[in-house]
Amino acid sequence: MTLRSVLFEDEVILSVDGVFDGGLAPAYHHAVEDAYAAGARRLVVDLTMATAVDGGGAAVLAATAAGCAARDTHLIIAMPGGVEAEVRDPAQVRLLLRSFEPWQDAG
Repeated sequence: MTLRSVLFEDEVILSVDGVFDGGLAPAYHHAVEDAYAAGARRLVVDLTMATAVDGGGAAVLAATAAGCAARDTHLIIAMPGGVEAEVRDPAQVRLLLRSFEPWQDAG
C-alpha cells in the first residue's frame, strides 16, 4: 500500500495505491492533518488505484468526512471507474464504498 499527497493551492489530493486498511491509518491521518494545516478547502481522496478498503479504512474515511464537515472543507472521494462523490456526512462513506461491488466483502 502506498499513500501519496499532492498540494495544489487550496486543494490536496491523497492517492491510495493498494489496500486501504487500518495499517495505512497513521500515515493517512498525518496527511489529512497536514492538509488542514495548509489551509486546504478541498480534499480529494483518490481510491482509483486502491485494491480494497476494509473496515479500518472505511472508519478513517468516515472520520475524515466528519473533520471536513467541521472545517467547512469539501471532501471528494474518487472511486475506480470514474465515480466521484462529494461526501458531507460520515454515514455516506460506507454507502459509497458498498456501492463498489469488488469491495463489498473487504470489511
